[in-house]
Amino acid sequence: MSHHPLHSDRPSLSVLPQSVRLLALALAASTLVACSPDASTAVSEAKSEGADAAAFTSGAGQADGVALERRARPRTMLEEASPAKAVAAKLMSAPMPAPAPMAPVAAGAGMDTAASVSTAPSQRFLAVSHRMQIESPAAELAGLWETVKSTCERLDCYVEGSALQRETAQSAASAYLTMRINPRDFAMLTATLGGNAKILNHQTSTEDKTSQVIDVEAQIKNRSEYRDSLRELLREKNVKRTLQDLIEIRDTMSQVQAEIDAAATQRALLERETAKQLVQMQFQPQRVIVSGTYSPWRQTWQRSWDTLAFSAQNLVVTAAGLIPWLVVLAVVGVPLWLGVRRRLGSRSKAASPAAANAPAHTE
Repeated sequence: MSHHPLHSDRPSLSVLPQSVRLLALALAASTLVACSPDASTAVSEAKSEGADAAAFTSGAGQADGVALERRARPRTMLEEASPAKAVAAKLMSAPMPAPAPMAPVAAGAGMDTAASVSTAPSQRFLAVSHRMQIESPAAELAGLWETVKSTCERLDCYVEGSALQRETAQSAASAYLTMRINPRDFAMLTATLGGNAKILNHQTSTEDKTSQVIDVEAQIKNRSEYRDSLRELLREKNVKRTLQDLIEIRDTMSQVQAEIDAAATQRALLERETAKQLVQMQFQPQRVIVSGTYSPWRQTWQRSWDTLAFSAQNLVVTAAGLIPWLVVLAVVGVPLWLGVRRRLGSRSKAASPAAANAPAHTE
């Protein structure tokens, strides 16, 4: 069997380096596919050249010059693909564009909306009450009480209760006022006390009625909607209902209306407690301190004498209360006692002669 002179031992030594070179070229070209269209073209051409190289290594009768030309073509293609590789590297090394900033108007509007929601105050219903103890000169107490009362009637205020006790020999003067006033007029009311009056004690208490008001209003709303739905049932003319059904609907409406009225009354009471503040003023006369020497024994004897006089007064009052009953007992009891005594005396006289006439017993 004859061998071609070109396919002696020398071509077999060049087959292994050529295949390794083609495999490296194929791997390098595959990495450039995603970077440039020129690189993808080079990869396709490199694949065709690889096929030609395989035919070159397996075929016979090929000249050494042709083999050398085919070996030089992949190197030229790789040099042509190098610009594409540089472009791909440049694109990969380029920085990513920064994201577009948000519109300042929209962001500001969102912040304003959030701020308005967070700072929106919720309405509260507070029941505020004032209890004041006022001291004034005894001669001016009645006039001060009348001035405060008339001032309340001129303002957004009304008097719930009042009392005045003038000074007597047995008791000192005193007065009180109970009022409901608008909070904005409270300062004007207290300004009428004047300079001679002194506020000894002022207590203020606050009770939150917000939850109660919300519950009552929700109850009124729900029951009103239920009542309206029952009315719509009665107005429907296309539905045939029995007399029993109509009676039940009307009874339910009456019960629901009663619940609405009770809730409305409770709401009015809450409105009365929260819309205006309660003010209670207790007036008392100014204390006068008498100068002198303090003597505990003198006060003890004075209190003892006062107690004795008070006991004597009670005894006289008790005797005066018993005198009418003593007269009645005397009028009724004395004749009765005399009659009983007379009857007992007549019986004793009748028994004594009978005893004298009786015969003596002999043994």
